[in-house]
Amino acid sequence: MSDDAPVEGDEYSHTDGTTEIVYLTEDGRVLTLREYPSTNAFQDTVETAAYRGINEAVAALPGREGFLDMEFPEDDEDDGPT
Repeated sequence: MSDDAPVEGDEYSHTDGTTEIVYLTEDGRVLTLREYPSTNAFQDTVETAAYRGINEAVAALPGREGFLDMEFPEDDEDDGPT
């Protein structure tokens, strides 16, 4: 890991199979999005964490479909060949 400060969009691959992407907040905090390779891996990781409920701001974000990039039509499962 680099000693440099994190940069928006930095992506890390962890030895446990997770991927983590960095977002920076205006107040200097570091927010990350972490993808786990399976439900079991997620459950194992958060087993000892304190559950804090549902973050309503995140829950209100659009579903996966809202983030599909049209440059990658294979991601859009609903569209077939025309």
